[in-house]
Amino acid sequence: MRKLKESLLLIGCIAGFCSVVWGQKPTLSEAPDTKWEIRWSASDEFNADSVDWKKWIREGGLPMVSSWRWNNAENVTTKQGVAQLTFRREPGKDRAGKTETHFTSGILKSYRTFTYGFFEARIKGAPFPGTGVCPSFWLFSDFDDGVGEGGTVYCEVDVVEMQQFDWLDGHQDDVKDIDFNLHCVVKENGKRSWRRPKAFPDAQLSKWRAPWDPREDFHIYGCEIGKEEIVWYVDGKEVARKPNTHWHRPMHVALSLGARKPFVRFEGNRHVVVDPFADAEAAKRLDHLPTTMSVDYVRVWEERREE
Repeated sequence: MRKLKESLLLIGCIAGFCSVVWGQKPTLSEAPDTKWEIRWSASDEFNADSVDWKKWIREGGLPMVSSWRWNNAENVTTKQGVAQLTFRREPGKDRAGKTETHFTSGILKSYRTFTYGFFEARIKGAPFPGTGVCPSFWLFSDFDDGVGEGGTVYCEVDVVEMQQFDWLDGHQDDVKDIDFNLHCVVKENGKRSWRRPKAFPDAQLSKWRAPWDPREDFHIYGCEIGKEEIVWYVDGKEVARKPNTHWHRPMHVALSLGARKPFVRFEGNRHVVVDPFADAEAAKRLDHLPTTMSVDYVRVWEERREE
């Protein structure tokens, strides 16, 4: 992978311009005439021998999770031009030092935030059999409880979530079912009110069935966030779109490998710790850990403003 990227760069130099020539345009855009400008502050080809922690937050300020822990020092590496995010069995305690947790994982979260633009990553899922982990590419804002009534406290755009094996309307997905969802928190009666995809499916939930297994090869997952609409793409093909009603806050770019059932339970609007040795299904899956998702690149573009 690294050799291919370096070859592309060399071609550009031979042609008389020594600059990064790959990834200057999204694979596909809803507005093909838009003049996009790549933002290297949150774009990465992962060609270095280690992660560029000037772009990505290594520790502190990472998303709050209660049922596993982020350990980027152990779980985020680069190899041959590919970032590798690993989920592993690692007993410990949560941030508060109270709850026993059983796993750690890796996450790349950008320092920079973006509101609108085109966001794209080339990802290979984690080679894990069945349920347990979820490779994700997503954007999320900070919480702002200072917004007025009806305002958006928090917003999240899932560019892609794989391997969730989700249940919906009595049907369980398999590994080829891929999710593209929206989440937000709105202030109602002066309090936070979560709006999850299953409660608002027309506005926030999208599924697409791939003709291939996302664990077996790299594919390009993209999302164009505009002021009016949000459009999702896989390998340059549109797979979903929704009106943009709440997703107007500055958001961090993130890639992560999170836990799913049977390693966690979702209740009370959060993932809850499961003791894998007290749960027969979870115990059977421990032999398949550690497992790793791979990211060839992540690229972020914003519309170029004419001066």
